[in-house]
Amino acid sequence: MATSENRKQNKVKTRRFYKRKRFWLGLFVLGLGAIAGGLVAAERYTRPYRERSYLYDLNRINELEIPSLILDRNGKEIGRVFVQNRSVIEIDQVAEIFIDALRAGEDQRFDTHQGVDYIGVLRAAYLNYRAGETTQGASTITQQLARNAYDLEADREKRGESGIERKLVEAFLAHRIENRYSKRRILEFYLNRIYFGSGYYGIRSASLGYFGKEPKDLNALESAAIVGCIKNPTNLSPLNNPSGNRVSRNLVLGRMVDLGALGRREAKTLSATPLKLNPKPLQRGTSHLYERVADEIRRVMGEDALAAGGFRIHTSIDADVQRALESGLKRSMERAEGHPDYAHAKAADYRKGSSTAPEFLQGAGLMIDHANGEVIGYVGGRDYAASPFDVIELGRRPLGTAFLPFLYAAGLERGLTAATMLEDEWMDNRSVMIGGREGVLGEWGMEVPKPPVEGRITARRALEASKIAASVRFAGLAGLDKVVGTAEKFGFPMKDVELLPRLAVGWESASLKDAVRAISAFARGGLTGPGSLTYVNRVEDAEGQTRYERPIRTPERLLATDDATAYMVHSMMRGGMERGNVAGLLERLVEKPFGGAAKSGTTHDFSDNWFLGYNSRVTCGVWVGFLQPGKSIYEGAFSRDLAMPVWEDAMNAAAKDFRGVTIPRPTDVVEAAVCRVSGQRATPYCYETVEDSERGVARTRPASRIEFFREGSQNLPFCPLHSGAGASGAGNGTAELGLSQLAVIDSTPVRAKAPVLLGEDPYFTEQVLMENATNPSSRHRANVLDSVDLGDGEEPAQLPWPGRLEISPE
Repeated sequence: MATSENRKQNKVKTRRFYKRKRFWLGLFVLGLGAIAGGLVAAERYTRPYRERSYLYDLNRINELEIPSLILDRNGKEIGRVFVQNRSVIEIDQVAEIFIDALRAGEDQRFDTHQGVDYIGVLRAAYLNYRAGETTQGASTITQQLARNAYDLEADREKRGESGIERKLVEAFLAHRIENRYSKRRILEFYLNRIYFGSGYYGIRSASLGYFGKEPKDLNALESAAIVGCIKNPTNLSPLNNPSGNRVSRNLVLGRMVDLGALGRREAKTLSATPLKLNPKPLQRGTSHLYERVADEIRRVMGEDALAAGGFRIHTSIDADVQRALESGLKRSMERAEGHPDYAHAKAADYRKGSSTAPEFLQGAGLMIDHANGEVIGYVGGRDYAASPFDVIELGRRPLGTAFLPFLYAAGLERGLTAATMLEDEWMDNRSVMIGGREGVLGEWGMEVPKPPVEGRITARRALEASKIAASVRFAGLAGLDKVVGTAEKFGFPMKDVELLPRLAVGWESASLKDAVRAISAFARGGLTGPGSLTYVNRVEDAEGQTRYERPIRTPERLLATDDATAYMVHSMMRGGMERGNVAGLLERLVEKPFGGAAKSGTTHDFSDNWFLGYNSRVTCGVWVGFLQPGKSIYEGAFSRDLAMPVWEDAMNAAAKDFRGVTIPRPTDVVEAAVCRVSGQRATPYCYETVEDSERGVARTRPASRIEFFREGSQNLPFCPLHSGAGASGAGNGTAELGLSQLAVIDSTPVRAKAPVLLGEDPYFTEQVLMENATNPSSRHRANVLDSVDLGDGEEPAQLPWPGRLEISPE
């Protein structure tokens, strides 16, 4: 018995320790302590990273890019450049099949986790352990959003931390995001932000860039292809690497089967289906000017130079001029659309986002410093969002009467003068065949409803008044081949044009940039404006360091004509502002005295309006019309009504900082008095009778004016109309005059100054003062013969009788 009890006691004493309750209780307590200690240690270790996650402002989670500021030449902000090509949309505009593909490819437990997928973390750790390298990631969509929205990788590099430390901050930040925003909102932030390759940021940019369709229209195959880019956007883009994208796309399709978004058979069919790309990418930028600035920076600094953002881009643009061009064009085009005869679509009726190309009225304006090519104002079109087509860079439209200065330059180079007489009479349109084959050639150049014809006029008057028929005849005198050659020297693309009279009325097309460059030659002694335009003067980074400064280079120019021709055409265009078809413009310009000149331009069908002009520092050009050919703005749409007011506003805005001086006359240009009625050398008796419209009576005025000639060409015959010279003396300055010819003298009756005639005035102390004359002309008893060299008994020259004229039937 005793032995039995002893055995039991020994058995109790020898019971295994792990079968003792105290052991397990102790182990449990020890485990709890270890866990508590681990948690405390983990909390202490991760506390800095958790606290750091609270430094990020969740209100800024949807700020997609730090813009670069565009500054004008005086440091005023005029715009911002966003380099990334994206368009932000709401999550409801994304197809549900795409969201399924995204969850399958990137985060299968997105709907259930709170920012971190711990199952995914363990799975990735196990697979990476087996592979001996990192092959799997476990970042959720929310973690990816946190990493991209706040650039955590850049913060890690700046702090010199490890990837694990960055992951900890990312996890805590993702948890904050989940607590703040709904799942749908997180998806919206994510899809608008991430990079999908080939320059496409955000789902809409990628959808249009790869498949030419909106995100709501994507199918399963296209969705899988886009999601397949996320792991490695550059190398898995279907544009850059079709085969690589096919592998990643099919992997996404397989995971969609696991998620229940696709059937296995459907996924198998899609995996074998070729992907059809249809790129229709978004255009970057919000205005034509911003695009030109971004283009120049990419050209001089590299494609990705502005990707980081935060730059300050100092441009040559003048904010006041830019604003004047933009607002002036807007008012002008709205005024045209409000005209009773305007019968086309209006900009206000265009719906943005419409698939139909806009066909409403367009406009453009360009001002440059013609000394160095700096752009001062640039409006490439009416609405960049509706039509990104840049009229200045890409557009070419008929110049209309804006071509006339270059036509007259061709004639002056050939020996014609501003005093050359032209017939200003109605012309049969069959001679020109513009706007039809029958009828009379219109006189739209004067830009008045009922343009008169004036008979014989000088070339100066023809250009000043923008006469059509007279200019066509001037082109005939100059030679069409000479006109084309001269236009080419000014930089116009005229190489393959047909030598037809319609050239004279601006039938051929040119760009606004070419026109501005060419018209500058009349301000610069025959040298055109620079061939290359510049927009950016300097670029500074966020720290204020200069990253780029434009080097000073001598611009390339064309020698379009000689300085004498340039000055004479300049003088004729200036006359158009004083008494021609744009008379009154000088009085409205802020710059006084205004030393420049300008020319209007209207096409025969009123489809294009131009206005080109300059002072000694800047040149400005304005165009209003349609991008589609053959569309008339409305009958009687003149440049002086639509384009000239915009030019006027821009030049007035530039007057403060770009005031010019009088353009100097070359030494080989001389003055001579000519009669505007005959075009010949004026005599003291060149007067003409004109009707005073205010008083309704006829009055006389001097018919002479000072004209400019190339030295050596000023020796014209004396006026035969006001000196008694007949036709026989019209060709030379020393023609003999018979006394019988002296009867033909224009004069006004002598008006009595008192009721009693006291007597004769044999010594000519009382002189007749013609109306409007400021000084009496010197009068001698010799009368008209004073102005004529009668010779000394010289024998008349004997000329041979002309031969018989034969006309070839050809």
